[in-house]
Amino acid sequence: MKVQLTLYAKNLPNVAGVFKGTSDPYAVVQKLGEGQTPVNVGKTEVVKNSLDPKWTKRFVIDHDLGRPTHLSIAVYDKITKGEDKPMGSAMFNVGNILGAKGNIKATRMKGGGIMYAKVQKYEEGGTLRLQLKAVKLQSTEGLGFGVLSKSDPFYELHRQTVDKKGWDVVYRSQPVKNNLNPIWSEADIDISTLCRNELNTPIKVKVWDWEKDGKHVDMGEFETSVSGLVAAKNFSSTMDINRADLASAFTLTKIGSRRDRGQIVVLRADLVGVDGAKPELTKPTKPREAPEPAAAPTTAPAPVAPSAPAYDPPPAAPPAYVPPPSAPAAFVPPAADEPPPFVPPPSAYNPSYAAAPAADAPPPFVPQNPVTIEPSSSPYAPFVPPPPQPTFVDYVSGGCELNLAVAVDFSASNGDPRKLGTLHYFNRGGVEKNDYEKAIAAVGGVLAEYDSDKKFPMWGFGAKFGGQIRHCFQCGRETEVDGIDGLLFSYRQMFKTGLAMSEPTVINDVIKTAAYRAKSALGTAQMKGSQAYTILLILTDGQLSDVNDAAKAIYEVTDTPLSIVIVGLGGGDFSGMRYLDKLKRDDRGIVKFVPFNDHMHNMQSLSAATLDEIPDQLVGYFLAHDIKPNPPVQQHDDDIAIDDIDSGMDYAFGGGGYDGGDIVL
Repeated sequence: MKVQLTLYAKNLPNVAGVFKGTSDPYAVVQKLGEGQTPVNVGKTEVVKNSLDPKWTKRFVIDHDLGRPTHLSIAVYDKITKGEDKPMGSAMFNVGNILGAKGNIKATRMKGGGIMYAKVQKYEEGGTLRLQLKAVKLQSTEGLGFGVLSKSDPFYELHRQTVDKKGWDVVYRSQPVKNNLNPIWSEADIDISTLCRNELNTPIKVKVWDWEKDGKHVDMGEFETSVSGLVAAKNFSSTMDINRADLASAFTLTKIGSRRDRGQIVVLRADLVGVDGAKPELTKPTKPREAPEPAAAPTTAPAPVAPSAPAYDPPPAAPPAYVPPPSAPAAFVPPAADEPPPFVPPPSAYNPSYAAAPAADAPPPFVPQNPVTIEPSSSPYAPFVPPPPQPTFVDYVSGGCELNLAVAVDFSASNGDPRKLGTLHYFNRGGVEKNDYEKAIAAVGGVLAEYDSDKKFPMWGFGAKFGGQIRHCFQCGRETEVDGIDGLLFSYRQMFKTGLAMSEPTVINDVIKTAAYRAKSALGTAQMKGSQAYTILLILTDGQLSDVNDAAKAIYEVTDTPLSIVIVGLGGGDFSGMRYLDKLKRDDRGIVKFVPFNDHMHNMQSLSAATLDEIPDQLVGYFLAHDIKPNPPVQQHDDDIAIDDIDSGMDYAFGGGGYDGGDIVL
């Protein structure tokens, strides 16, 4: 998927030198590949005389959920004659930014200052080719009369924030020196960046008088839309050439003043790469008299999403078994139609596959009503393409949380963890992780970025406590553990509880428990105006006692906000796991199986392979239930936590065959 990166900084060090004014910073962005080889992404424009630059340049970055994308940001002071001076540097992880509130992160820079990075959705939307001309601007020089010198005007384009409470600058032209009737150069502006591909959404055009010290002077502004710019250009071209300039011009004004500050003429406003973009114009009944400016086109009011239906929470979920107390009542969710039976391959691996009885289907989820978008009322509006389908980034930007749950196979087929070469074997030196720990750290580490509280439930299956087999028991003393290090610690501690690694290997209960939590989490989130989606990570050697029973459990929970990732450890027969991977109901599949050994030497490859289907599964579930993404969360600078330099953690913990019988530890 493609995302859009923007940068700004605060409190940069001034490296210009004594008596040389203030630095002129620009930023260089590099992307670090898997081998940490930097790849140039691009650089921002230079902001003159500023230690708090807000760059308008937007960078388009390719990012996959399971593959960490690291960015190196270096800031330099532009030196006209000589070598540019470094001002500071910072590192960001795109997944970490996406998972943060408001999709924005801040970190202290090596060298001084604070760097802010914001990641937003990007989608192809064509280009606006724009050229503007100003007429009779009011000078801000020479007592306002421009007697000794005239202003050096430039303009900015601002788009409205999603909450409609502010504006973000997205484009800045070059100044035209000493001219009150400037004609600015043509500019190609990405429509997705300018207006999120919504041609009728408000934009602001603001004109400034450029000053060397960076304290530019306001010369006026006006509001319109991309449709308004296109209509103004097209209408002026239909008028008499002697009146065309001002017939559809926009009038500049300043806040708190009704006095005209000049006019802006649209010389060119062409939509390039937008299907059906040619506007259908309606001729006005009366020609407008010059120099009366045309009113900016009216934009359609923003649709108001209906309130979510009242959520009737289900009865409390039965808790997972906490050793050594007795087990809670088994969780029994409603069943559904049966999946096709699994046909095992002809081999020595051929356990019994018994079918589970069918039951009534679960009640359907009650979705929100779809939003109705009113058509534009502008008589000059060009054709507006239908809105694109929501994406994973839309849901995450709107505050949807990914809740991680982890289930670990403690069955005897994994081998005695005290023996070298078995799957649960611990390196006594505490240096190297075993394969279970590597998978938890790699896959869980990526998903943890999208969970705000970093607390995860961890369950086990396939072990006995007090002589009784448990197919879903709690790992650790708390229902949720803290972060990835908490998962790893709880996993290791289970081997000190007196459990007996046993058989059969059954994953049904952890699947049903995860599905119950997923549906409850979404319901609770919706009552708070938010959204939630759950991912169950199952780590197993793949030797399930009854694949058809597991398939039946998966079939029953397919219509819940849940994805299941199964990582197969060891070199066993994974044909049953591959069958579960292909299982679908109503064209929706929720299982992704990946053999650990295929990626054992590249943990980034493992996380990428296991998580690549989750974005589509999440979007598919929400769209099927008419749940639209919430508007992007807005975050004020004062509310953004600032990371320290190199604050990232390395979750480093140290780190066969089965011939039957329990393994008692």
